[in-house]
Amino acid sequence: MSNNTYKAIGLMSGSSLDGVDIAYCQFDYDTKKKKWSYKILAADNVSYDNKWKLRLGKLGGQNAITFVKTHTFYGHYLGKLVRDFVAQNNIEGEVDFIASHGHTIFHDPRNRITSQIGDGAAIAVVSGIPAITNFRNNDLAAGGEGAPLVPMGDKHLFSDHLFCLNLGGIANISCKLADGNMIGYDITAANQILNSLAQELDADYDSEGRLAASGSVDHKMLGELNNMGYYKKPYPKSLNNGWVYWVLRNIVNRHNSSVEDKLRTFVEHIAVQVAREIDQLYKNEKILKSAGKSMLVTGGGAHNSFLIKCISALSPVKVKIPDEQTIEFKEAIIMAFIGALRMRKETNFMSSVTGADEDVIGGGIYWA
Repeated sequence: MSNNTYKAIGLMSGSSLDGVDIAYCQFDYDTKKKKWSYKILAADNVSYDNKWKLRLGKLGGQNAITFVKTHTFYGHYLGKLVRDFVAQNNIEGEVDFIASHGHTIFHDPRNRITSQIGDGAAIAVVSGIPAITNFRNNDLAAGGEGAPLVPMGDKHLFSDHLFCLNLGGIANISCKLADGNMIGYDITAANQILNSLAQELDADYDSEGRLAASGSVDHKMLGELNNMGYYKKPYPKSLNNGWVYWVLRNIVNRHNSSVEDKLRTFVEHIAVQVAREIDQLYKNEKILKSAGKSMLVTGGGAHNSFLIKCISALSPVKVKIPDEQTIEFKEAIIMAFIGALRMRKETNFMSSVTGADEDVIGGGIYWA
């Protein structure tokens, strides 16, 4: 690690419970141009086995001792994943730090509460590499939403696009402002609902959206979904897994449509909400109009070609799908990047995104 070059591992576990993304990246800061660049040196995804899926999926309803034990065990698990990844890629001694998002169990900004499990001390000791965790907490303490995390990376690493859309378990968007700041917030659920519906048909997910494409829109369900109060709230705002499960999923469950029709309807719902937000954002006089109207789309949903087709049909933007590694690992890349900013003691959360009283530096460091 030098003053302007960092080699780091980013760890990301999303709400869709598909596994842990591991991205080993190099970040370089050009002091003359005052610009960051990055490259992925190695990357992998480790799928969760059924035990971890069940444990993480149910943890929000368990007792305190189970929560604490899982937080510790999950930290040891992540530390071992990194240790194995380092050995497999022959990069011993070449990683400056780990930046771990952890797995979100609770997120309630109104009460300034958030919890991303994965004990940082365990990660650092087991891997033998300094670990940064708990990125959101400082922002919540300053009155912010603590989410989303990615706009800081979108600003510095993906600056060619006015909009960046991530289609993970939850869909979130970021948008560049003329003053150099960002807007970013959660739009609605995405793969959490789509995957859970596909699993009712014994598929892990709806490959390329084929199941959804075979169904028809249930307009009554679509109307209920599109009328949720969250969509009328101004940003900054963020969603939690409980709202997705207890509110959106309950609406879907109440209807007697076929699973294919429910998938088709929810795809339409995502596309409608994305288009609405883009329309509203582009009317904002503060956005960087000179950036054009391109939107970079990443996350697992970028592989759902039918979902992308529906978004493209409704949204007045040019949709850009990047290379495979960027699709799969963008969030892990950005975790590593905001870890680099933390090591530099520089702002890695923008109040323009989260609504906090001020910009903050997030993340606690555990030294190996």
